[in-house]
Amino acid sequence: MNRMRTSRRTREQRLNRWLMIAFAAVLFIGVIAQIAMMAQLAVQSKQAYAAEKEAYDLTIRIENLNNSLEQFHSHDRIKARAQQLGMQLPDETQLRVVNLPGLTYGTTAQSADNGGAGEMLD
Repeated sequence: MNRMRTSRRTREQRLNRWLMIAFAAVLFIGVIAQIAMMAQLAVQSKQAYAAEKEAYDLTIRIENLNNSLEQFHSHDRIKARAQQLGMQLPDETQLRVVNLPGLTYGTTAQSADNGGAGEMLD
């Protein structure tokens, strides 16, 4: 009977030892998996931050380009640039000649004063 108790006890001890080893292995694998997921999350977070920063920088660049474009379309700037180049507004004595390739009847001449329909065909 004593022998039966000792063999049963040794079996229980072996089983307990194997269960403890299995529990430790599962715990170790879980910790490693958790660390791997946290590292992957950190990498994805850095990528998301970089993409957001790039999108913000591009938005700022678009706004700056739009502002520059608006400055070039300013009537005051165009007028000042034309005056720098020696251009001036036409007066009523001058003629304006228009030659468009799509016209079938040639060139047209109009007076600088658009008040009348004085058009001369060539």
